[in-house]
Amino acid sequence: MSLLPLFQSIQDSSVGTAIRESAVVFPVIESIHVLGLAFSVGLILMTDLRLIGWRFANELASDVMRQLRPWMMAGFSVMFASGALLFWAEAAKCYQSPTFRVKMIFLLLAGLNAVVFETMTGRTVSVWNQLQNPPGPVRVAGWVSLFCWVAVIVFGRWTAYGLN
Repeated sequence: MSLLPLFQSIQDSSVGTAIRESAVVFPVIESIHVLGLAFSVGLILMTDLRLIGWRFANELASDVMRQLRPWMMAGFSVMFASGALLFWAEAAKCYQSPTFRVKMIFLLLAGLNAVVFETMTGRTVSVWNQLQNPPGPVRVAGWVSLFCWVAVIVFGRWTAYGLN
């Protein structure tokens, strides 16, 4: 059973059509999406660089994460909401796009990586908090996050410019 008819109806809804056909609304939402992405992923990058031991070695990892987390979440919320609106406008196109599917897989992997980090490795922060080079599992979480977010950006831009 194909989900294409469902995605087509989402795209063809009055909201999807209004967003897609507006000369102003779609570009504004897309700009907000890119700015939210830059804000959120830029701060995630700073956190990941601390987790892999490349930057902010003189700062407690818990301090870096605590100070950046609210801002990362705000940027992620803006990115998520604007991305949902962009999807609403082009749901059928996204459904048929292999690059969109790959982007969504990497977004899911980034989220799973964050959940695993928070529920397992992040709980031991008191043990590795002051280490310039955190333990292997912490560094792996940082590298996985970096890789996934770069992939989300690359495949997201690939989808946006229709290079499928």
